[in-house]
Amino acid sequence: MTGVIFLLLSWSLLVSMSRCRALTTFTDQQVVLHTVKSQAFSLFCDTDQHVQNVTYTWTKDNCTIKVTPRIKFQGNVIWFLSTELSDSGNYRCRSTYSSEIVENAMCLSVESGLCSRPNQFSVAWQGSNVNFSCTENRIPTMGQELQVQWWKDCKPTGMQGREISFYNMPMSGMGNYTCLVIFKYEGKTYNASYTTELIMLKDEAEKKPKVIFPRDKTVHVKPGERMKLDCTVFIGEREEETLETTVYWTINNSYTQKYPQLHENMTFEVRENNNVYGHSTLLISEVLPEFFGMPFKCTVMNPNGMDAGVLHLKQDDYNIIQTIMMISFIVGVAVMATGLFMYFKVDIILACRDLGGKGKAASQDRKLYNAYVSCYPGTGSGCSAAEDLALRLMSEVLEQRHGLRLFIHGRDNTDVEVNLAAMTDAINQSRTVVLILHRMSPANLQCQVLIPVSQGQDMLNASQRQDLCSAIAQCTIPVILVEDDENTDHSLLPECLQAVRQTQGALRWNPTVQPSGRFWKQLRYRMT
Repeated sequence: MTGVIFLLLSWSLLVSMSRCRALTTFTDQQVVLHTVKSQAFSLFCDTDQHVQNVTYTWTKDNCTIKVTPRIKFQGNVIWFLSTELSDSGNYRCRSTYSSEIVENAMCLSVESGLCSRPNQFSVAWQGSNVNFSCTENRIPTMGQELQVQWWKDCKPTGMQGREISFYNMPMSGMGNYTCLVIFKYEGKTYNASYTTELIMLKDEAEKKPKVIFPRDKTVHVKPGERMKLDCTVFIGEREEETLETTVYWTINNSYTQKYPQLHENMTFEVRENNNVYGHSTLLISEVLPEFFGMPFKCTVMNPNGMDAGVLHLKQDDYNIIQTIMMISFIVGVAVMATGLFMYFKVDIILACRDLGGKGKAASQDRKLYNAYVSCYPGTGSGCSAAEDLALRLMSEVLEQRHGLRLFIHGRDNTDVEVNLAAMTDAINQSRTVVLILHRMSPANLQCQVLIPVSQGQDMLNASQRQDLCSAIAQCTIPVILVEDDENTDHSLLPECLQAVRQTQGALRWNPTVQPSGRFWKQLRYRMT
């Protein structure tokens, strides 16, 4: 394997969730691992594999973990066959053998999505060869292994197998590489993945020192907490360069020695192709309020050059988060309430009117009737449906059920001869006018039947229909149009009724509608 690969696990400590930071102390070697919901994932307990009779005890947030259909133990490995968001937290493994006890601490972060955050970081120079491996140490085999796929930036590459190689890797090769293992266990199929982030460095004639991490990062923390900040740097190609290299931290352009709460620790490591990297850790025994907003700068310097990376601490403000959540909840409830009100507006208003007695009498505005009901002419064959609506159904539903008072033309007329004065007087005593439009067409305009008509009553002629429109116009009261046929030719209506239909629309009558149906509710709503 000729690629340039090394682990930068310190990155994950700084980008993990705040729940993992509480576990970090100066003595714990904490590892932060990432996975996504519904995938299988395993945690390892580091022990000497040659030691026999080892007992393993796993705890999460100080509570002992027990075997469940979803959680399995396999030697020093604990398996989550299908992770859930609630699996996130701090885990400890205690291995006991003879008289020795060894503890490992780690943090598991489970998030929603298709691919997890990187659990490993690898750095390679432009044009170098790079290998990725998905060994048993990263994703152990449980049950029957079916397939191993490789994804880049959460998209399938078509490559398969536990190892893949790239030769003369370009800068575009930088990204997240995910090994996806598909296996079958106890008759069910599961997916397990492990993501490595590849960082590409541009090949230069003289390889200058470079801060790999941090690069203008922000970490959220609470005042008074303990934490550590990690800085990973590339030093050069020769191990001797470590003697000429200085890596140090400053806070607000002052050396850390100014603060007794800060302590630095530096280590070097040589990777393949003799590339040398360094890790500097800044231990903070107590986060002071004055640290917030100050730049923490990690600087690497040697004869080939100098580079620096900046990191800021930001105070966790849970009050702001709670306020935002509360506002979002209130807005959501308001939107939902508005939507429900708009949907049930007619029912609510009718209920309020019934409780207040506003729909049962028209006496509040000194009107005798809630509505003047008449029909516009239709064919003789179709008059029976409209006649039934006006004479029988409106009386049964509106008068008998809901206590409204109607003046129904043809039922309440005392004069055989209908004239403009009589119409105007009846309309003036009503709060609204309800006109039933029935199948308007040039042919059936000759059917001069005004619906409803009582038996033996003279039918209205064209001039009397014009008197009806004139009376409506003179009284200037609301008009409600009811259609019993969707094929009505509205161009045949008088201009005054056409204007009403264009501005207010018309209610569509269907003989199958129930007395409690929406048609009757809309009619009562407009009428009262």
